[in-house]
Amino acid sequence: MIGSSLAVLAPAAAVLLQAASTVAQPVAERDITPLACLFFGPTVSPWWLSRCQAHLDLKVIDLRSADEYAAGHIPGSFNLPFEPVSAWSQMGPGDLLLEMPPSADVFASLGAIGVSNPNPATKIVLVNGVGVPAFPQAASPRVATTLKYAGISEGRVAVLDGGFPGWISENGPSTTVIPTPSPRTYTATEDRSFLVNIDYVKANINKKNKGIFLIDGRDEAVYNGSVLEDWALKAGHIPSAVNLPAKHIWNADGSWKSPLELLAQLRGAVGYGVSRSYGQIIVYCGVGGYASSWYFTLTRILGFDNVVMYDGSAQEWSQYYDMEL
Repeated sequence: MIGSSLAVLAPAAAVLLQAASTVAQPVAERDITPLACLFFGPTVSPWWLSRCQAHLDLKVIDLRSADEYAAGHIPGSFNLPFEPVSAWSQMGPGDLLLEMPPSADVFASLGAIGVSNPNPATKIVLVNGVGVPAFPQAASPRVATTLKYAGISEGRVAVLDGGFPGWISENGPSTTVIPTPSPRTYTATEDRSFLVNIDYVKANINKKNKGIFLIDGRDEAVYNGSVLEDWALKAGHIPSAVNLPAKHIWNADGSWKSPLELLAQLRGAVGYGVSRSYGQIIVYCGVGGYASSWYFTLTRILGFDNVVMYDGSAQEWSQYYDMEL
C-alpha cells in the first residue's frame, strides 16, 4: 500500500520540482539589491560601497586633486576636486575664502556627471584624501554642506569613511580609467536656511545662559591666539566662543570617530547647556572648512537640528571686530 502510494506521488513531485527549478532560475539571475544597500547613512564603509555601487543610482565623486585622481581612483568615480575656487566654492566679497558658489554652477557640475533630481534622485558618495593637518578629511563634509546649500536633501549624500586610503586599505580596486559620464538635468531650490551672517553672530555672543553656543573648530593654538592664521587679521577667537578642534573628529587613519566619542567631545566643550531640541549651536572656523566638518558631524551624525554655520568665520569677523584671547 505504501509502495503504491509513493508510486502515485512520485510523478507529481517530479512535476513540482521541475516547476520550482524553472521559477528559481530567472530569480537567481535577477539583479536583486542587497539588503545592506537600503541603509544609506551619513558615512558609508568601503565594504558598503564595493557591495552597493552597482545596485543603486549612485555617483561617487572624488574630491582629491586631479593628479591624485589620475594616479588611481575608485572605478566609476568622477573627479571634481575641492579647491578654494572650484565647483564647490568661490571667493566672496572682501576676498573671503570658501564662500558658497552660485547654486546654478553646482547644478551644472552635478548634471554633467550624471546626477539627476528628483526622478531618479541620485545618491552621492564623497571621497577625500587623508592628511595632517586634516584639511583633506574636511573636504567631504564641506562639499556635503555645499550640496545642502544647493538643495540636495541631506539623506542623499554620504562620506566614504576613511576616504580613498581607507578604500585601498580594505583592498578596494583602483584604476586610472576615466569613466564617460551620461549627463542628466539637475535642478533644485537653493537652501540658505542653515547659513548665518556676521550680524547674526554679533547679536548672539555671550548668550550661553540662553543655550546659544559659538563653537570654534580651529586648532587650540589658533583659538587661544598663540598662532595667527594667514587669513585672519587678528589673533584669538570670537568673544564667548568655545574651542572644539575639528581635527579630533577623525582617527589617525582618517576614519570617523564613533558617535559616542564625538558626542563626548561636544559635551566636554559645551556641557549640557544645549541639547538637540534646546538652544542653538553656531559653528565657525578660519574660513569655513572646519566649520562644515562640525556642522556635518552635529547634524548628520549626532542628530542635532539646531545648528547653523557662520561661513565668513574668523576671516570676516577679524575685519570688523576684535577677537578675544
